[in-house]
Amino acid sequence: MSSSSNTARRLILFVLAFSALSSVAAPAQQDRERPESHPRYTLASICGNYAAVATYGANIARALGTESFDGKGHLHGSAIANQPGPNSTRSLSSIGIDGNYSMNPDGTGKMVLSITLPDGPPAIVTEDFVITKIKRIDGVEIATEIEDAQETPSAVIDDTSLVVHRYTLRSVPKSCASRP
Repeated sequence: MSSSSNTARRLILFVLAFSALSSVAAPAQQDRERPESHPRYTLASICGNYAAVATYGANIARALGTESFDGKGHLHGSAIANQPGPNSTRSLSSIGIDGNYSMNPDGTGKMVLSITLPDGPPAIVTEDFVITKIKRIDGVEIATEIEDAQETPSAVIDDTSLVVHRYTLRSVPKSCASRP
């Protein structure tokens, strides 16, 4: 055999061997790149200290605060609401927040909250939420971002505006990350 035909055969064998290895390795690589199956969310998926930003209507008012979720269905927090005041001014109000949350396996749920205002009795509101981002911490899927929409008009401002909140995880206590 000529050296050019040996070289051609070696090249063909190399291409075939490479193709065979690639076809075996490709599915394994695809399996690693495929996202894990959807996590099954539990109450423990929302645990830690979250920044809470509320938007009222078309930016009529805004509230900034923090809320702590215990991973067992209870939360508490506080916020400052910046809202329209008399004569084209702005008014700041302190808000106390206390309540419970429930979780569905798909990452949606409800919060039932008691909102305490400086002047007046507490108001009960219900918020529907969805976990939008997670992070695995010590084997537990913890929500790092949550979005919600309040079912009823605002209990804070005198307006029938839709109220939406965005929660961003700030810190996770060890008690949250060590749960099974």
